Amino acid sequence: MKISRPAIVNSSLAVVAIGAIIGGYLFLANPFSSSASATATQLTSTVKKGVVSTSITASGSIAPASEVTASFAVDGTIATVNTSLGATVAAGDVLGTLATADLAAVLAKATTNLANAKTALADAKTALSDATATAAAGTGSSGQTSSAKQQVTSAQSTVNDATDAVATAKANLASATLTAPITGLVIAVNGSVGSSASSGSTSAATSGTSTASSSGFVTIADVSTMNLTANIAEADIASVVVGQAAAISFPAIAGVTATAKVTAISPTATTSNSIVTYATTITLNSIPTGLRLGQTADATITTASSPSDSLYVPTAAITTTAGASTVKVVATNGTTKSVTVKLGIVGDAGTEITSGLTAGQTVVIGTVAATTTSTTGTSTNGRTGIGGAGGFGGGAPPTGFGGGQ
Repeated sequence: MKISRPAIVNSSLAVVAIGAIIGGYLFLANPFSSSASATATQLTSTVKKGVVSTSITASGSIAPASEVTASFAVDGTIATVNTSLGATVAAGDVLGTLATADLAAVLAKATTNLANAKTALADAKTALSDATATAAAGTGSSGQTSSAKQQVTSAQSTVNDATDAVATAKANLASATLTAPITGLVIAVNGSVGSSASSGSTSAATSGTSTASSSGFVTIADVSTMNLTANIAEADIASVVVGQAAAISFPAIAGVTATAKVTAISPTATTSNSIVTYATTITLNSIPTGLRLGQTADATITTASSPSDSLYVPTAAITTTAGASTVKVVATNGTTKSVTVKLGIVGDAGTEITSGLTAGQTVVIGTVAATTTSTTGTSTNGRTGIGGAGGFGGGAPPTGFGGGQ
């Protein structure tokens, strides 16, 4: 079929018209664009006044100031146990007793022996007196006198030994009753009624040293003061000295804290897993209610502190180059000026400024680059299609699309 030239022209015009309609629609559907911009925000702070301090932290467990293990001084059979685990005792309270029948019998025999020895001594002295008298009268010999003197000496020695035996027997009988050597908390009881008790000496150990012997009858802890023994790393121990203040917290007792101070530092180190530490004793100034021996405690030791009226700024505000430190100060008109300052204590919350600044000044602590992206919006201009009157949605087709002659 042959298409006439007017039909071709009409078709071309229709294509151009359709393209224009589509382009116009796209422009009207999204006439706006997105844009990005970057600005730098200056961060500032102020020169403040207050205490600047630096600290280290350490952990350990709560221990009593000292422990004492009390033991019977003689062997025997336990007759009574007068205390219990967890009891509080006062110095002099009876802790337990041993059966005394055998000890009393020993004392009775020693007393009888002493009486007999004293009688023998008296007889020996009488014989010496008689021998001396006869010798003076010329009716006795000097040998009799000498022998009488030896008898007196021997009798006196027997009396002395018997006297010591009586004293020992009395002491052993008294030792059958064991009393508390100190006031404190009973943390161990070894023995029961009817069991044997071996003799031993009372031993003591202070906090941070070896524990008192647990083989005794009763172990008592002096809880009038409590300590925390913390192992502090060698990198930190150089800044720790006796007398420094510390703040103590207790993970098992929420919200409870205590003040304390460093009271002792071990002169020798302990190495574990290639880590070198020094045992440091920290004594609590007061004992919180509910605190128990052995509980975990965390200590924050203040190793340096400035006067209460010191000036300080955030450490981020300070720039140090070639040994000189400067701070950028913001003037009232918004301009900044670099000011040379002298530094004091570098604390946990800031650095002390000893000269160069005054309280209340604004200082720069850094800048932050902020990038923002904005989209102004999208509009369809109320259009629901490409067509419209006479478009693809309806109406008569353009001339030449319906067919040709």
